[in-house]
Amino acid sequence: MDPFEWREEWSVGVAELDVQHRHLIELVGELVRCTYSGEGGAFAPTALKEVNRYAEWHLQREELVLRVRGYPGYAEHKAEHDVYRKKAAALQAHSGRRDLGIRIANFLNEWWRFHIVVSDQRYARFFRRRLSKP
Repeated sequence: MDPFEWREEWSVGVAELDVQHRHLIELVGELVRCTYSGEGGAFAPTALKEVNRYAEWHLQREELVLRVRGYPGYAEHKAEHDVYRKKAAALQAHSGRRDLGIRIANFLNEWWRFHIVVSDQRYARFFRRRLSKP
């Protein structure tokens, strides 16, 4: 599995969130590379904790920005964050599984790819439309 890499087209137009997205992509990318090279299986639970610590901080910041800016899709967006939180917690609860490293790498890579490239772009379009109105 190839980790995805940041592209400027995925900018949400909020510098703070773009920086956080880049960092999340780097963290997940490193985990994916290590896991699929055979180095990461043993440290996957620790890496998941690190990614989740940063991710939780980011998700809270993103939710704050969406609330403050009046994003009408806030409830749905937060619900998606909550699904992530539950899935990540479930993975951490199964830290004894032999295939955990691959399961974690796949989940994080796919979830963050979809979230940044699809879900976050919904609020980015809303913000751009709002700024372009006279």
